[in-house]
Amino acid sequence: VLLMKRVFPDHEVVASPRCNKISDLTSGTVGAIQAYTTTEVPTLRHMGKEPIVTLMEGHNGAKLGYSQVIFAADECLTGGKKEVVQTFCKKTFEGWAHAIENPEQAVEMVREARKMLNLDDEENDHWHSSDDFELEFVKKCNEAVEKTKKDGSRYGVIDSSRWSDATKWLLEGKDDISKEFGFDGSVY
Repeated sequence: VLLMKRVFPDHEVVASPRCNKISDLTSGTVGAIQAYTTTEVPTLRHMGKEPIVTLMEGHNGAKLGYSQVIFAADECLTGGKKEVVQTFCKKTFEGWAHAIENPEQAVEMVREARKMLNLDDEENDHWHSSDDFELEFVKKCNEAVEKTKKDGSRYGVIDSSRWSDATKWLLEGKDDISKEFGFDGSVY
């Protein structure tokens, strides 16, 4: 809610539970929702509603960086544990490379993961169960991941300047922020 208030200071911002925020929007309970372009926006389209999308990046000066990271607690980056996080990141982005080359197979893998994790039992209104939606979801995620490719060779590269800009924007008014505050470039 605090981030949304910062991005949209002239509007009343309230918390709407993730599981029913689309229902809140379509019923008129709220006039707008924070939505991911990979899930909620396609869900609304599959419901026959064309959403008006305002990207948060740049709106009212917003600088965002969180959408391009994998978060790990500091204690996970000490000692030999750092190698585990590095391997996780490497394998995650090898998986993304496979998903980009084989989106239909990636859809099947997502379905299997949802079954394994009982995510199909989760009550939410932001996932439209259809072949078209799931392929669109995977392709939209792939588009976002493709933007992280560095030098045409590897996915998942974090832009330290973007991260620094986001940190400065979020902590506006503080002058002593290190360029690498909250960011350990050696993990990636």
